[in-house]
Amino acid sequence: MKVALRDDYQVPAVEAVRQALREGARSVLINAPTGSGKTVMASALMELTMEKGRRANFLVDRLSLIQQTSDTFDRYGLAHGVIQSEHPRYRPSLPIQICSVQTLARRGWPDAHVDLVDEAHVLHQTVKDRIASKQSIVIGLTATPFTRGLGKFFERVVNVTTTRWLIDKGWLSPYRIFSCAEPDMTGVAVKSTGEWDDKQASGKALEVVGDVVAEYLKHGDGRKFICSGVDTAHVEELQRQFLAAGINVATYTYKDREEDRADTTLEFRKPNSSIRGLITVTAASRGFDVPDVSCIIMARPLRKSLAEHIQLFGRGLRISEGKTDCLVLDHSGNCARFFQECEGFFDFGINELDDGKTKPKKKEAKAEAEPVKCPHCRALHKPVPACPVCGHEYPRKAAVQHVPGTLKELIAGGHARELARDIFPQIAHYVINTRGREGEAARRMAQALFKDMTGEFARANWDNVTPVPPTSEVLNRIRAQQIRWVKGQQARQRQGVAA
Repeated sequence: MKVALRDDYQVPAVEAVRQALREGARSVLINAPTGSGKTVMASALMELTMEKGRRANFLVDRLSLIQQTSDTFDRYGLAHGVIQSEHPRYRPSLPIQICSVQTLARRGWPDAHVDLVDEAHVLHQTVKDRIASKQSIVIGLTATPFTRGLGKFFERVVNVTTTRWLIDKGWLSPYRIFSCAEPDMTGVAVKSTGEWDDKQASGKALEVVGDVVAEYLKHGDGRKFICSGVDTAHVEELQRQFLAAGINVATYTYKDREEDRADTTLEFRKPNSSIRGLITVTAASRGFDVPDVSCIIMARPLRKSLAEHIQLFGRGLRISEGKTDCLVLDHSGNCARFFQECEGFFDFGINELDDGKTKPKKKEAKAEAEPVKCPHCRALHKPVPACPVCGHEYPRKAAVQHVPGTLKELIAGGHARELARDIFPQIAHYVINTRGREGEAARRMAQALFKDMTGEFARANWDNVTPVPPTSEVLNRIRAQQIRWVKGQQARQRQGVAA
């Protein structure tokens, strides 16, 4: 095998996908954080397909990603063609094809045993139709699996690893967040998508453009950066003020000609690039990989799109020679707005895909601790005794905090983190001793027991959990749930017979 995978997480992830396929799944979603090597794992799966004498397609939804993917395949010696209008590498006879999803929507799909779909959280209709047809095995790749209804198309989800684990192991860069001046979004209209109206949001964001430039001059230290804007008018004003401050930046939007965007990308990728910053709306937030970007400037307020927030965040987390961390300058309020969801996803990944069904309203649970903004340096961080950036010590609270000591107290108080940490390993121990650890059924059983017990799925990674023998309290709860389930089955059978 030419593609070399990392033993600690890429090899197990690829094997988990293969196991899901052996168990009969026809569509599998790989949830892999930015920087974990999605294209590398896809290359390995395509190589395995080719070694069996079968064909495989790799789909991208942006023309700018075709060359990036092609370069990766070339690096691993994977002979391939490209299906995209007038592309010079059009070689349909080769067993591996890189395809533009827009081109496939017009021409139809080339014959293949496996289709790998990049950025699979953006499911085009042609991909949905392909999954429904069951003509091939479809493997999706994403770093943000939050799209509503995604679970209707993918039967299994494989968590490769978590962002936090990759940071701890040195595969991703640590980050520092500074909460800077942000626009007041009071009164801004909300669109049907749940996001703020672009024109009104742009007007608000234009009011703090000067602060965006000033904060970069203060904290940026000449770092290469990507900056998000609300619309092209906002992007162009950001560019104007950065250039006026002597910082060479380029725009990357739909208004720029395709050749100009290609030239900009080529120059920006150079380690010694003359371009310090790239300013965009969304074009450079998905799949745009420039590892030595070490500063992310968030100037586009988002109201609901956690996925867009994490995608932009991820552009600065890749590791590169000489890079020590990623600096996030937040002029949008997004980091505080999505703090708990983002940190939870970085810590635990995801266990279940959204099935598109309306969910019952959740019980009011105890709110998790809000992020802290340092009054000295404006760093945004989890509650800790001292600021991790400047060392400022916060005054200690005099009140004594009650620490729940029983399962009942934990559930009643809505202590999700403590439940996942203390109770899920006990449930895992019971499940593993009952039916073993391997296979999707064991994970589903553990999550079902946890949800029946607590009301929510555990924010914990099944593959990494360390089993702990259950206490008598937890064991009694599990047994009671099992008895209720058996009695329910018997009652349903009696009703069936009576009918």
